[in-house]
Amino acid sequence: MDELYAFLFAGLFILLMLFVFFGVSWNISHTHNQNMSVEKLNWKIIEFGNIALKEQKLEKKEVLENNFWIKNGIFFGKVSYKRKFEIEDPILKNLKNATLSFSVKATNNYGELYIILNNETIFKNRALLGDYRLNISPRRENVIEFGTSSSGWKIWAPSVYNISNLSIETDYSFKEIPRYSFFIPEYIYKNLDKCELLFDFISADEEFNITLNNQTEYSGMPETRVKVVPLENIKEGKNLISFSSTGEMKLENVKLRLFYYQ
Repeated sequence: MDELYAFLFAGLFILLMLFVFFGVSWNISHTHNQNMSVEKLNWKIIEFGNIALKEQKLEKKEVLENNFWIKNGIFFGKVSYKRKFEIEDPILKNLKNATLSFSVKATNNYGELYIILNNETIFKNRALLGDYRLNISPRRENVIEFGTSSSGWKIWAPSVYNISNLSIETDYSFKEIPRYSFFIPEYIYKNLDKCELLFDFISADEEFNITLNNQTEYSGMPETRVKVVPLENIKEGKNLISFSSTGEMKLENVKLRLFYYQ
């Protein structure tokens, strides 16, 4: 028995010496846990609030002259009235009606009153005392002229007219297109996952368009109250989004949602 223990210890000693001097390779099966870096998805909200596209009916009145006289006679010469006036482009583009108004305060009715707008005669008649309104078709730049024909054989006096309150009145409709600018920082843009526009659809009488940076992102009529529109043309820095339609529309709780990794 003692000899058995002696051989056993001798064998263990030999193995130990082999490991120390020559090394021993041990294959051990184990599970390898690899540390992985996980990116966190974050989001940013940009509020636009409620948006309405509605046609507004507007009026504008411009007084060209408070008072002036015109005359024409063989021995008294001819005095007429001429001046220029402009119609602003936004008004002209959306013009519904334009009116030339004036009052004849005094006249001897020896001749006809004539009015020329942009080289076209729009009135030529003997004018009694009173107020006058003439529908006109103006351009951007206009020239109006008032004159009277000669008193003719009534050589003792010229034909005279006293004109007051010469005015231009315009009726036009105006629909302001809602436009919003917003800024996308570099760190969001470079890590952007997706961008979308959310809104509550309230009403619209025609299809409407949503444009981002001059590119149409949506055109139509939503079928559900809550609408989500993916936006593809987002860019780093300043962005411009606009809403347009030939009709009227109303949206509420309009917001931009950006998903990005952090």
